[in-house]
Amino acid sequence: MAIWQFVVELIPREWVERDGNFPETLYDSDGCHDMSAAWKNNQPATNLAELFSKVLPRAESWSNSLKIWGDQSRNDIQVGYDGDNVEFVKARIDTREETSPMCAKIVDLALALDCSLFFPAARSVIAADMAVFCTAVQNSRAARFSAAPREFIEQLNPTSSNES
Repeated sequence: MAIWQFVVELIPREWVERDGNFPETLYDSDGCHDMSAAWKNNQPATNLAELFSKVLPRAESWSNSLKIWGDQSRNDIQVGYDGDNVEFVKARIDTREETSPMCAKIVDLALALDCSLFFPAARSVIAADMAVFCTAVQNSRAARFSAAPREFIEQLNPTSSNES
């Protein structure tokens, strides 16, 4: 993932609404998340390849268990598989360009798959809502970097400007 990409994952709405399922349960003790628990009993009934190919062109993948659409340095959608079972659906949005069109496509995909939107960086889940999603993308670290890369980097290490 590039610093200018905002990451969002689709997560089955049924899993989100089930008692005891919280975003925190998707993380291990090292802080890594694993979406397979959410998808395990909530496999999509739709042909994902056909659906995603309407949004972005199919791309080359380095693994048989990973399908990719789009450009990995810009906007893309990735689907991880264990055999025939979906383990995750991830989208990355390039914040160096206008994000609203891609946000709209992702919201449409989430609605078509009966999914909510999961923001791994914030460990939060929202309904597939365009306004809330666009606000999250616009306020993200990725968007702040894209708007002003030098200032963003300087804010990471405030003492660096004093050392020049």
